[in-house]
Amino acid sequence: MRKYWLSVLASLLLVSIVPLFSILQNLTGSQELPVSRQGVIDLRDWDFRQDGLLKLNGEWEFYRGRLLTPDDFQPALTGRSAPEVSAMINVPEKWNDYLADDGTSQAKGYATYRLQAMIPDGKSVVYGLRSLNIRMASKIFLNGQEIGSSGLPAPSPSESKANNIPYMGFAAVDGSRLEIIVQVANYNYSSGGIIQPIMIGDQVSILKHREFALFVDGATIFGFFALALFLLMFSKVKASRGITLYLGLFSVAALVYILTHGEKLIAAVLPGLSYEIVLKLQLASSTLVYYYLLRYVANSINYPMPQAVMRASRAITAVLLLIAVFVPAQYFSYLEGLLLTWGVVAISFVLYSMIAGTLQNRKNRFMMMVSIESLSVVIIVYLVSFSSMPFHYYVLSYEIILFGFFQAILMTRQYAASFLEVEQLSRRLQTLDGLKDDFMADTSRELRNPLQGIVNIAQTMAEGATGTLTAQQTGQLSMIVSAGKRLSALINDMSDFAKLNHGDLFLQRQAVDLRSVASSVMEVTRHVTGNPKLSFRLELPESLPLLETDEQRLAQILFNLLANAVNYTQHGVITVSAEVKKKYVVIQVADNGSGLPPERLRTIFDAYDPQGASAQKLYRENGLGLSITQKLVELNGGTIEGESTLGQGTVFRFTLPVMEERAVLLNDDYLEVTGWETAASSELKADEPALLQDAECCTILVVDNDPVNLQVLSNALQLEGHLVITAVSGPEALLMMQEQPDIDLVIMDWAIPEMPGLVLCQAIRERFILSELPILVLAAGTRAEDIQAIFEAGANDYLIKPVELREFRARVQTLLDMRKLIRKSVETEIAFLQAQIKPHFLYNALNAIISVCPDDPDKATDLLLDLSMYLRSSFDFQNRGQTVPIEKELELVRSYLALEKARFDDRLNIEFDLPDPIRELVPPLSIQPIVENAVNHGLMKKEAGGTVTLSIRLLPRQLVVAVTDNGIGMSQERIGEVLSEERTEGGIGLRNIQRRLLKIYGTGLIIESEPGAGTRISYAIPRTGPVLE
Repeated sequence: MRKYWLSVLASLLLVSIVPLFSILQNLTGSQELPVSRQGVIDLRDWDFRQDGLLKLNGEWEFYRGRLLTPDDFQPALTGRSAPEVSAMINVPEKWNDYLADDGTSQAKGYATYRLQAMIPDGKSVVYGLRSLNIRMASKIFLNGQEIGSSGLPAPSPSESKANNIPYMGFAAVDGSRLEIIVQVANYNYSSGGIIQPIMIGDQVSILKHREFALFVDGATIFGFFALALFLLMFSKVKASRGITLYLGLFSVAALVYILTHGEKLIAAVLPGLSYEIVLKLQLASSTLVYYYLLRYVANSINYPMPQAVMRASRAITAVLLLIAVFVPAQYFSYLEGLLLTWGVVAISFVLYSMIAGTLQNRKNRFMMMVSIESLSVVIIVYLVSFSSMPFHYYVLSYEIILFGFFQAILMTRQYAASFLEVEQLSRRLQTLDGLKDDFMADTSRELRNPLQGIVNIAQTMAEGATGTLTAQQTGQLSMIVSAGKRLSALINDMSDFAKLNHGDLFLQRQAVDLRSVASSVMEVTRHVTGNPKLSFRLELPESLPLLETDEQRLAQILFNLLANAVNYTQHGVITVSAEVKKKYVVIQVADNGSGLPPERLRTIFDAYDPQGASAQKLYRENGLGLSITQKLVELNGGTIEGESTLGQGTVFRFTLPVMEERAVLLNDDYLEVTGWETAASSELKADEPALLQDAECCTILVVDNDPVNLQVLSNALQLEGHLVITAVSGPEALLMMQEQPDIDLVIMDWAIPEMPGLVLCQAIRERFILSELPILVLAAGTRAEDIQAIFEAGANDYLIKPVELREFRARVQTLLDMRKLIRKSVETEIAFLQAQIKPHFLYNALNAIISVCPDDPDKATDLLLDLSMYLRSSFDFQNRGQTVPIEKELELVRSYLALEKARFDDRLNIEFDLPDPIRELVPPLSIQPIVENAVNHGLMKKEAGGTVTLSIRLLPRQLVVAVTDNGIGMSQERIGEVLSEERTEGGIGLRNIQRRLLKIYGTGLIIESEPGAGTRISYAIPRTGPVLE
């Protein structure tokens, strides 16, 4: 308690020592000062050089309703009598009680003041007068000379011009008397007249007083300006925003207040400014000084300011500001007393809160007390000056310097303490952040397997593994699968985020073709999105150099940016473009979607951004995707930025370094490297299983646009004795497959130019099924979406780049062995099925020949020759080929129909619709049994018989075979029975063809029939001949 009172006394002494000195100076100096009486003042004993300036206080002659000049007081010159004095008026004092003739209070009008002074008689002396506050226009004459004016006093408001600015003037005086005449006019304020004393002195004294006043105002303005700038800059710091902001705004208001009071330096800053605006600024600044001082104290002192006071302050401030803006000064000047009252009340609450707060909180008590007390003194001094009481300008200068000094110390101490606290918290947070990253890494590992189990169980249930489900149950299970996949993506991002924070994520830098990677990622994104209203566009220059980066991480960056674009673009275009700038490539991902608000864009790269977490819907609902993207770009040595406009779309740009040209050339150094790899591969080969050593030679197509990878893979495959065909693009690969149809395996990079890997895979699968031509994909990414797209496109297996040669060879040999085993199995089954079909056909053919022999032996001989030819070419149990030329199959059909035509004569009509020429391959016995079915089960069960038509159509990529009859037809139930594998009775022709088509091509027969309307049986298989465009 003792320390507290000592700090109180010290602060009061420090703040009040200069004001007390000023008060004592005024008291001691006012005891013997000359005062005018009856319009005359005696200055004969006053030494201006020693005693300084003198205030011309006392009684002045007052001439109401007249603007007199020095000539008016020279009857000898004018021939008129001297003007009659209206009254004696005390100066300084407002003239409201003297201006009207009837003695009523009146503010607006004009009048003349006159004072005579007795001075020492002697040589000519230059005297000066200094006016501080004469409302609202004035002109001063000294011994007949006009020495200065402010505004223009005139008898009418239209002629008068208000401008109450302090001024001074000088005149050389001879003789023993001085005459001072002051013309005054006021039409703009609630009070007029000489409000503050007019000072007289020699030239030196007047100039010193003016310079000192300017210095004090200038120092005060500079102090408030520096303080306002300092505090408003610090107001951006969130922890102290309220305190510093209110104190900064208080300083701004005080700065405007000082500019419009005292020497009114605003007139020098803005010379053409109307004095009406100056008066409005005076009212507004005074109002805001009190308001912001209250707000500052309420926020800085740990003592609650009464809410009623704060509400009242807001209401009063709002009303006064509206008055200052919309009400003329001649009206609002009548509120001068109300404003002074409000100032006293506001300062009283400030002092009350300051005392109560410092009693409760001893921290920084002394500096807070000094600061608040010094501000209080500043305002009190201005109030005193406003009421015409004397004061010294240096009081203001001292108090403002004191306030600024202690506020600077206080702020410095507070921010130093905050910095130390932040530093301690930062060290603690770093420790916790490390624990958090460890937790994320452990959690992601532990969650991955059970989460995948949940997704798989839900997916199999939705597909009917546990029985038939309702639509609602299927939809809810699909939601579980979707949520599980998003959570899986979150887990992957958590793992990457933890690695990035720990510095455990390393890049496999190599030469990467942006076009290949971007096209592949765009195809996967288009496939996963499945939005037909959304299109993707790739705009890259032809001369784009290779990038020096990690291909997998580049794909991840593009995938995250495209996913973000998809989230905000329901329909429109998403464009990926690039341009070269020096040693970097600037890559741009742009969309024309809904765009992002500025606050969202500022935080979009922040981890765990809550706004992002609520906005992203498709791929990223965790806020990590773009944060990881930024870290990956920076890890690659680049930068990333975003621009967005609401309703127009978003653009993200990032930079990646260009691979130096010498690093990608296949020079002698590269050949040495590949030679080393070949040698190393030979050493590894000796340790591998015998299956690889004894492998048969196969034809393998390798598709990769990277010459280094292409060479390495070719070397590894050629060491195994395989024939390697290479292609650097998708279209070239398809051309190779047309030229060499006996390819056993395709190895392709997922990111290749011109045609992305997904599209190439789908194009291959249009011609070859999984077992017919395996595909091994080399991919850079391990994301679930990438892997899903790879398998959905038709790949058999995949490897993550960079490829390890031992694993690569094992995967290749596994796919080749699988293809051979499946082929052997299919060929054996086909041979068995052919063996079942041939006796069936032979029995029918012999019956037909026997029926012809008695009537037409020559025709029977021709038919026997046809049958003999057929038997020699097709009745071979060693024939295990999957396909035969279609002409051979048509020969069988013609031979069969010739036999049946001989048997049924006019009841059987035959029509052919065949292209010419036709060079295609079809499965053996895939047409004749269908024709036989049409004859025996369709036409011949009708008494009148009918027509069977064989049609073959060549589509651009498909061969369509159709057999149509106008027989009895069949029902849908019968169609199901014909193709059913459970059916045991009857023929096996159609079921045999159905099984073989499904095994070879994955598609079977299409049967269209209705009872009594005939039947059409067709199938479509990939073409093997020249492709039609």
